[in-house]
Amino acid sequence: MSLEIRKISKFFGGMKALDGVSLSVETGEMICFLGPSGCGKTTLLRIIAGLESADGGSIYLDGRDLSSLPARKRNFGVVFQSYSLFPNLSVAANVAYGLECRRWPGAKIRTRVEEMLALVHLGDHARKLPHQLSGGQQQRVALARALAPEPSLLLLDEPLSALDAQVREELQEEIRRVQQHLKITSIMVTHDQEEALSMADRVMVMKDGRVMQTGTPMDIYRKPENSFVAQFIGKMNVLPAQKEIPVQSHVAAEGSRPRVIGIRPEDVQIACCSREEGTFNGVVDQVVRLGNLTRVSLRVGNIMGGEKDFTIVSELQGMGDGLEVGASLPLCVQPENVRVLEWH
Repeated sequence: MSLEIRKISKFFGGMKALDGVSLSVETGEMICFLGPSGCGKTTLLRIIAGLESADGGSIYLDGRDLSSLPARKRNFGVVFQSYSLFPNLSVAANVAYGLECRRWPGAKIRTRVEEMLALVHLGDHARKLPHQLSGGQQQRVALARALAPEPSLLLLDEPLSALDAQVREELQEEIRRVQQHLKITSIMVTHDQEEALSMADRVMVMKDGRVMQTGTPMDIYRKPENSFVAQFIGKMNVLPAQKEIPVQSHVAAEGSRPRVIGIRPEDVQIACCSREEGTFNGVVDQVVRLGNLTRVSLRVGNIMGGEKDFTIVSELQGMGDGLEVGASLPLCVQPENVRVLEWH
């Protein structure tokens, strides 16, 4: 089912938590709301779920206005950060709970529970209690329980943030696999950029209750529209415009906001062979070797005649053999890899 969010606003006291947020979610699509703590992403998810009321705007599901529909009648599956499983019920009973509340026939409940536990690879754990499972397994149960009633929409509120890194990565793949298998329209809230980029069809980046940019993961990464998105998604050198760094094109609209340039570290080439447009010198300040990746910080000074140096970071594949602190090296940046950004 498709979802239409139109100019949603929300106040808590005198603070505006959401400022006219709009978004269209296509049938079967997975959208991630991404942003720092306090940006309004969880508040927006709770309004969609019917757990909070909006102070302005509207939400439509396949053209139906949800404004006056209580949460219990929206038939949305919700998975929270805390697993919220019933500790005294078995895995199978936890998954069956929502179906029993909806008065499904017993035989249909048993079949559906088996299907859901098989889908999340927990068929052999049906009789166990939640405390007998790992954190990752408990979250799989929570996912199966949310999906069992055949919801119109799946909502995930930072479901992986309580798990360790390896389990989190496994469940990212698992949730995405299940979502694509069922073709269920899904929205996930996260503050983890890697999680959003690896799982979502599209990402909506938020700050201070406003939408900064919406797009595919690669568009968000390669074509950020402002300095906030550029620095929040991956790493970005954000610098004042420099005549030695030519710009081929830009995406920022003309307007009152000051503009800067952004360059991804992987687009800063070190030790270029020839002196050409887009080449300037930098002095190595720091070399950090991260296995198959080397991160180099270089000090670049006075190329616009200013009083202050600035730092630019380059990321290179491999161990960066021969790079030493204090070395003066030529740097190259191709014009097509330079973004002009609005400052936020």
